[in-house]
Amino acid sequence: MEDTGVSARENALIVMARYPEPGRVKTRLAASIGDAAAVALYRAFLEDLHARLAWHRSWVFHWAFEPAGSPFRAELAAETAAFAQVEGDLGARMRGAMTRGLSGGARQVVLIGSDVPHVPVSVLEEAFRRLSAGADLVVGPAEDGGYYMIGSRSVPPVFEDIRWGGKDVLAATLAAARRSRIEPELLEEQYDVDDIGALERLQADMAAGRVVDLPATRAALEWVHSLGYI
Repeated sequence: MEDTGVSARENALIVMARYPEPGRVKTRLAASIGDAAAVALYRAFLEDLHARLAWHRSWVFHWAFEPAGSPFRAELAAETAAFAQVEGDLGARMRGAMTRGLSGGARQVVLIGSDVPHVPVSVLEEAFRRLSAGADLVVGPAEDGGYYMIGSRSVPPVFEDIRWGGKDVLAATLAAARRSRIEPELLEEQYDVDDIGALERLQADMAAGRVVDLPATRAALEWVHSLGYI
């Protein structure tokens, strides 16, 4: 990452995550491979995100987790910053996480989901670079019509009145930004790993070297394969 004059402490990378427990994570995937396998894979995603991103020199890493009373911090935060998400829909929780990052001293905050363990570090570096260069809003589109990453230098008015989970989340978010005279800058598109087809795609991409190796995810995939699911 090029020198922008912004120190790592002024960049907050926040991963939105859930405590891995049956029935609360990867429910679409669980429908194909069962709760135990889905939970094991999701925990592996979190472990790989932590290993890849937590100690990067260009930002301070945070978990924003839910539910608030879960043992997420003790089991998964591993000496990195972690705070509970506020209550409400996804928009309220993202707005709360971004507010928390900015009020904590960051000048720039990037939020990512936990369904992209393979997200390229270069894309996150680019998000912070664009914010440092003056972008008001950066967004990483997801192939399913949503987004896997959003970053800003202030809390943008794009988290209300969105039909979360639908195929028009990205379009509605961009429209909300433009109504407030904010021109979003789009980054590289990625796919979320939230169903069996995406999981098989991730497995193939890892085997072919098209995405970074994810040791915890690889081990979980081998276990799921031994059960005969993929």
